[in-house]
Amino acid sequence: MGFMDRVKQAAESAQAQTSKIGVGASAGQMDLANRAQKLMKEGVDTPAHIDSMEPTGQTDKPGGAEHVIKATVRPGTGDAYEVTFNQYIYPSAPFGAGEDVTLKVAPDDPNEVMIFGKA
Repeated sequence: MGFMDRVKQAAESAQAQTSKIGVGASAGQMDLANRAQKLMKEGVDTPAHIDSMEPTGQTDKPGGAEHVIKATVRPGTGDAYEVTFNQYIYPSAPFGAGEDVTLKVAPDDPNEVMIFGKA
């Protein structure tokens, strides 16, 4: 997958996250949308591997399904570490357990992450 494909996929993911803000958006959805916006601006691209994904049963109007995702983060410097986070996954940008992905990682909190593309 080329650079422009990853940029497009990241933009679609962020747009899908932020499109839920408004009438009917839950506090959790708003938190995820705010995290997506922050990571789009400040996040550091970091390779990772999805170890597991479990659906929570929550869905949203754009067609996404929320998952609890466990991943192994492999920063360029330092040791690999595990994170667990929630994220809505959309049919237009599917991800699954066993895949290598690119996470955006907050520079001030290595546990604040979100998938922004396939590796």
